[in-house]
Amino acid sequence: MKHALALGAILAVFAFFARREVFSWPYYYDEADYMFAASLGWSNYTDQPSQSLADYIRTGLRDGRDHARRPMLSANSRAGSDVNFYRHWHGPLYFYWLAALAPLHLNEQATRGFSYVFPVLTALVIYFGSLWLFPRGGLAAVLSSAFYLWSYATVFSNEIAPHQLFVLFTVTALLLLMKWRATGDQRFWYGSVIAAACAFCTLEVAFVLLAVMIACGPGQTRKSIFLFLATVLFLWPAAVLKLSFAKAYLFMAYLALMRKSAWGDAGFVETWQHRFVESPGEWILFGVAAILCFRFCDSATRKMLMPVVLYGVLMLLVLLRVNTETPRYMLPFLPAFQIAAGFVLAAVLKNWKAAPLRFAATAAILLLLFWNTYTQLRAHPILPAPRLAEVLARVHPLEGQRLLAPQNDLPMIHYYLPGVMVSGYADQRERSVMLAQDNFDAVLYPGYPISLQRQSSASRHYLSQR
Repeated sequence: MKHALALGAILAVFAFFARREVFSWPYYYDEADYMFAASLGWSNYTDQPSQSLADYIRTGLRDGRDHARRPMLSANSRAGSDVNFYRHWHGPLYFYWLAALAPLHLNEQATRGFSYVFPVLTALVIYFGSLWLFPRGGLAAVLSSAFYLWSYATVFSNEIAPHQLFVLFTVTALLLLMKWRATGDQRFWYGSVIAAACAFCTLEVAFVLLAVMIACGPGQTRKSIFLFLATVLFLWPAAVLKLSFAKAYLFMAYLALMRKSAWGDAGFVETWQHRFVESPGEWILFGVAAILCFRFCDSATRKMLMPVVLYGVLMLLVLLRVNTETPRYMLPFLPAFQIAAGFVLAAVLKNWKAAPLRFAATAAILLLLFWNTYTQLRAHPILPAPRLAEVLARVHPLEGQRLLAPQNDLPMIHYYLPGVMVSGYADQRERSVMLAQDNFDAVLYPGYPISLQRQSSASRHYLSQR
């Protein structure tokens, strides 16, 4: 009964946080591409239609470095409905979920709202996994699950994106790995391998999880390759038969080497300043937990925590290049630190003999976590985004005509208005190049109020010179 009450309270606070955080505006940018990929249905399993790996490499080498030809990469992929392109080269598991929701005919807000299924499931895995890992682990269950579920990054990340599902598989794999290290039972190791394969079929950064598993169980690797490949082959056969997974890593290398700010305009310092400011309570508790771990935790606790801490640190290092203020890009590494902090604080508090003091400290931690997210949600309310719906309304009469639009608007227009022949530009220079090389019936400019200019022969010449 006490666990039902504790878990119910944790979920109730999450519901209180999330009640007004779901966006209602049209699917935008990544979301629109992901929804289109889901609409392709069975193609997500077979990766057909899509470029072969050889053609993908050849095209990237030919056009990826040429600023003038770069827009053609997107245009050609969209023209051929390349399912890998629309998934942004992620694995297909999340898109199976979106395809399963399609018969419900949900609107944008409801579809996004269903994304909260994954953090709730992850919190349940963390809660009961804590009870499973630790004797008298109730305190660890409460703190670690509240750390994760009440986090600003968790609450705010309800976009159509695979990151929350990836967290579910990753957390499951790490907890099973910790249980295997504690007991030596091979069933838990194999369960961790299967969960890691699911993570691999969701986001390409799962290679960090695989590296941690190899480091924690080097003698198990050979036994597990077949199980891992069999799971991937079952869930995403094209990853093995067509080597589709390699496209994601080649694309990541392209972004790192050829694109200065692929995830936004924020720099490294600005990104991390924003992350600390939006969740100061969490980061303070992370620091406190790290100090307490080295000072008070025994070797057995440190050994058990090693996989989750190692994973968090390595994933953080891998994603250092991802500079953006969008909270969901912290999800691949942040839950590992949240789980570790919850476990460490619970292990230290459990040794306090004075029950009132232990209760007061636990309440203070939970209050800090609550206040941290509550104040941030109050400071950053969801505001209307009228531009998106107005863009669609203004562009709708251009069915069957050629439109040049900002790259960020292109996926939304393509998804909602497939009859508009839209091409995208990244900046003013790219717009000028495209206007000089091709003819368009209209040009959509960035910003709000909306500026949509119909093209005549004279204006085409004039705009190409701008």
